Amino acid sequence: MSELKGLLMGVAIAAILYGLMRYLPKWFGAAPMLLFLGFMLWLMVTHGHGSLVAKLVVLVVGESVLGTIWTDATKQRQKRLKKEMEKMEAKDYSSGK
Repeated sequence: MSELKGLLMGVAIAAILYGLMRYLPKWFGAAPMLLFLGFMLWLMVTHGHGSLVAKLVVLVVGESVLGTIWTDATKQRQKRLKKEMEKMEAKDYSSGK
């Protein structure tokens, strides 16, 4: 049961981060990645029990998920800005300026 709870919590955090990354500045995407890296390294150092390979897998998968979210949010932001620029240019052309 706790594994399912942890998975659901991870999905909820990823969804919140995706929403935040779409509207906050670009550099914000690096903050969760650095925090996750620091947290996982802290876990590896302080909690010696458990499999190191499993912790490394969680680290790699977690960083790749956060990186993918950051990349997708950046692409969505660029598309939105491009559409806004096209609308502004069309408005300028239609007004004759």
